[in-house]
Amino acid sequence: MNVARGLIVALALAAGPLAMVDAAAAQMSANPPEIGAKIRQMGPDLTRDMVQATNQLYAPLHAAAPKDGVRVVRDVKYGPHARNALDLYAPEQSSSAPPPIVVFAHGGGFVRGDKADVANVGAYFARHGVAAILMNYRLAPESTWPSGPEDVAALVRWIKANPDAHRGDVRRIVLAGNSAGAMHIAAYAFYEEHQVADDGVVGAILISSPAVNLVGRTIDPARDALYYGTDVSRHAQMSAVNHVAGRRIPLFLSVGEIDIPLAHEQNRELMAALFERDKRLPFFKTALGHNHISIVEHINTADDSLGRDMLEFIRTAQPQ
Repeated sequence: MNVARGLIVALALAAGPLAMVDAAAAQMSANPPEIGAKIRQMGPDLTRDMVQATNQLYAPLHAAAPKDGVRVVRDVKYGPHARNALDLYAPEQSSSAPPPIVVFAHGGGFVRGDKADVANVGAYFARHGVAAILMNYRLAPESTWPSGPEDVAALVRWIKANPDAHRGDVRRIVLAGNSAGAMHIAAYAFYEEHQVADDGVVGAILISSPAVNLVGRTIDPARDALYYGTDVSRHAQMSAVNHVAGRRIPLFLSVGEIDIPLAHEQNRELMAALFERDKRLPFFKTALGHNHISIVEHINTADDSLGRDMLEFIRTAQPQ
């Protein structure tokens, strides 16, 4: 992300919510009016009806979206479990240098979801010259903490061991995810005991993170509690905000304007911990007009609210 844009966001955050909205409006395209109005009418609550309605809005846009110049390989195994599978979206056009790699972990409340749900993300990045790897991971309640970062580590090892399969730059890997997937990426990024030696990871993108701090709040019994468990004495150790003191992987955080309140609160807590550590804010983006689902669904449509900044972050991330 360029310095000017990062400065705009940082100054806006310091100035308050209204300034943040003004700065965001100046640097991103809004949700198309016919979709944006419907998204706003739904509100931020994460109900089954809201999820289905948002998906229905974007299904025809995904079907019509460009997918040219993309080589797709599906259901490649990266580990022993049935859920240890990935889909590869690679640029077809050859380049003199291998492209950067982005790994994307889908959402689903730790208990559901599939890499096919974020196929639009894979197509978008491959169309823009990035090798995209969409990962499935083990689900709760069968698999619990720390299966998420373990699966991310297994996938990183696969990337390192199979350069001919993805043809990407193993020195420039950016890990990304939304919702529950963002938490698995965060757990890898902040817990050094789960990281692969010399992993080539140069950045992490956390979209709508819902569980960076498990302490002092009620844990959703149908989602989070099935993964993290109900033993509150263990929740502090599982909370990413308590593990920011180690390796400093560059971060890009994002929420939707109409995201679930928990995502806004949890991102506030994570940014506070990172500011305390670094004395400056991480890259941050509020996607105007988007809820907890559309913040990912809009990628690879005419609305480029979040994708272009993710691309810039990926393209400019370099080995340290």
